[in-house]
Amino acid sequence: MAINTFIDPVIIQKLKAILDANLGNEHFGVKELVREVGLSRSSLHRKVHAYNGNSTSQFIREYRLQNALKMLQEGEETVSEIAYNVGFSSPTYFNTCFKEYFGYPPGEAKLRAVSSKHETDGVLSPYPSVRTKDRINVLRRKLKLTKRWVVVLAIGIGLTVVWAASQYIGIEDEPQPTQMTDVKNENTIAVLPFKNLSGDPELDRICYAMTDAVITGLNEQESVIVIPHNKVLKYADSEKDALKIAEELGVDQILLANFQKYGEEAGFYWHLIDGPENSILTSKRFNTDWKLEEMFSIQADVVENIATQLQINLSGEGLSDIKEFPTKNREAYDQWMIGAYLVSTGTKENRENAIQYFEKAIALDAAFVTPYISLANLYLWGGTIHGWRAQEEAWDKAKEYLEKAKKIDSTNPYIKRTLLDGLYAYEWDYETMESEYKNSNLASVYLLHTGRAEEALDTINDIIDMYPTNWIFLYANKAETLFHLGRYDEAIDLLESKDSLLIEHLTSLREAAKICFNMQEFERSKKYLGNFMDNTEDRPPIIIWFNAVYSAIDGNKPEVEKHLSDLLGLYEAQASGSPAWFLALYYCWSGDHENALAWLQKAYDRRETELLWLREEPVLKPLRTDPRYVALYHKVGFPMPPRPN
Repeated sequence: MAINTFIDPVIIQKLKAILDANLGNEHFGVKELVREVGLSRSSLHRKVHAYNGNSTSQFIREYRLQNALKMLQEGEETVSEIAYNVGFSSPTYFNTCFKEYFGYPPGEAKLRAVSSKHETDGVLSPYPSVRTKDRINVLRRKLKLTKRWVVVLAIGIGLTVVWAASQYIGIEDEPQPTQMTDVKNENTIAVLPFKNLSGDPELDRICYAMTDAVITGLNEQESVIVIPHNKVLKYADSEKDALKIAEELGVDQILLANFQKYGEEAGFYWHLIDGPENSILTSKRFNTDWKLEEMFSIQADVVENIATQLQINLSGEGLSDIKEFPTKNREAYDQWMIGAYLVSTGTKENRENAIQYFEKAIALDAAFVTPYISLANLYLWGGTIHGWRAQEEAWDKAKEYLEKAKKIDSTNPYIKRTLLDGLYAYEWDYETMESEYKNSNLASVYLLHTGRAEEALDTINDIIDMYPTNWIFLYANKAETLFHLGRYDEAIDLLESKDSLLIEHLTSLREAAKICFNMQEFERSKKYLGNFMDNTEDRPPIIIWFNAVYSAIDGNKPEVEKHLSDLLGLYEAQASGSPAWFLALYYCWSGDHENALAWLQKAYDRRETELLWLREEPVLKPLRTDPRYVALYHKVGFPMPPRPN
C-alpha cells in the first residue's frame, strides 16, 4: 500500500476516534456509530463512501482489521486475544476477514512486517487496496438493478423466501419510510402511483410500469432516498394532500403524475411537489404518439428532469438503460407487462394467471428473454417454503425456462444467479454454492444455513448501506441473523422498529413469526402470524405448523389433531413447502423425538428444501447428538461438521 500523505477529513478523524474508543466492543456497529456521530445513517454512508468507496460496515470492519495488523506486528498477544481486542466475537471469523483483506493469515503478520515494512507503512490510508476495490465492485455488480430487468428482479426476489431478496425489492435502522425525521436535509422523494385517466383499466399496467421505472431510475442514485414502490401503492386513490402524505412517508418531495391515452396519442403530466410546503416545485407535460418505444424515452426524460430538480447527476449509461426497449414486438411486451403487474399484486390467483401472459409474450417473440426469466422465478420459488408448486415440477420448469433464456442471452447475470440458487435449493449442491455463494441471491441465507452468522450479518449490512429503504425482507432477514448471533434484544428492537413495514409484507411476517417463536416471544409471534393469515388465504405447511404449536400451547387438542392431519395430507399429496420437515419440527418441539427423526428421514427422502436448515434449526437442538441425526446430516452434504450443542 502506498504511504498516506493525505490528512483525513474532519468527519473521518471523528469516526476513527469514536471507533478507537469502542474498538473492543463487538456490539458497536453502524447503528451505534450513527448515534455517536450525530448523522443519519444515509448521510454517514455517503460520507464514508465518498472517502474511500466503502460502505459504513466495511469501514468499521476494515478499521478494526487495520488496528489488528498493528497489534500483531507490534504486540505479543495471541491472534485470538487480538481478535477480541478489536471487536470480533469469533477468532475464526476474524481469521477469515483478515486473510480476505490482507491476502495472508494473521499468524504471518509479524514475519511480513520485517520483510515488507514498506508495504504496511500506509495501512491506515483512506485509499483502499486493489483487493478492497475489487470486492466493492463485485458487490456493486451483484446488487445493481439494471432497469431493463427491474420488474423481473422484483418478481424473482419478491417470491424468494428466506433468500434475500421480496415483493417489490425493493432493502438496520435505515431511514424508515414512515418516520424519516432524521434525514430532512437530504433528498427524499415518494413517487406516487401514476393515475390512469384514460378510462381503460387495461392501461393500469402502463401506469404501474412507468411508476416503477421512475422509482428505479432515481433509486440508482446515491444522493437521493426513494420510497419503495410497494409503500406508495396505498396512495393510488388517496384524497390526502401532499403535506399529509409527506408527513406519513417522511419525505421532502412528492411526484404526482397522470397518464392519458386518447386515440393514437398519449400524454403524461407530472408535478414535483415540496411536501412540507405543499407547493409545486416544477411541472411538465409529455405528449407522444402511442408507441411503446416512445414510453421508454419518456421514462428516461421524467427521471432526468426530476434529477435536475433535485440536483442529481445522472450517468448517460443509466439513462440509456431506461430508454432501451427489450423487444421489438409491442404486443409481446404488452403481454409480459400484464403478467408482471399480476405477479406484483401478490395473490395466488394472479400469480397463476400471470403464467399465461408470460407464455403469450414468448409465443409472440421467442427472442424476448424477460418472460422466460419471469416464468423461471415463478416456478423456482413456488416449490420452496411457499408451497405454491409441486417441488419436482417447480425445479424442472424453472430449469427449462432458464436454459431457454441462456440460449438467447448467455451473458445475462440473473440467469446464472437464479440457476445457482436452484442448484442449491433443490439439488443441495454445496460444492458449487460454497465457491459461488457471493454471486447468489441466497448469500446471507446460505451463510446462516452453514453457521456463519457474523459473515451473514456483514453481507446484509452491506446491502442495506447501499440501498437504504428498498428491500423490506432484509429487515426480517437481519433480525433472524441477530437471533442466530444470540443478540435477542437487538432482534426484537429491529422488528418493533419495522412493524409498519412488515405488516404489509407476507414473507417478512412469516419470518418474523418464526424468529419470535424461536425467542419464545409467543404473543408477538402470534401477532405476526395473525397478520399473515389476515392478508392471504394461503396456508403453506409452515403456517399450519404454527397453528398446531399454538393450539398445543393453548391446550386445544382437537385443533392440534386437525392441523397435524392437514400437514399429513399435504405430505401424502406430495405438496411442496416441506410438510414432512414441519411435522418433524412439531414432534421434536413436543418431545416425541422418535417421530421427529422418522419425519426428518421422510423429508430427506423427498429432498424437501427446508432440510437446508438442518444444521441451524433451533427446534431440532435436542436431536443433534443422536447418531441418526448425525448420519442424516452427513447425507445432506453440509461442507462442515455438525453444529455442537
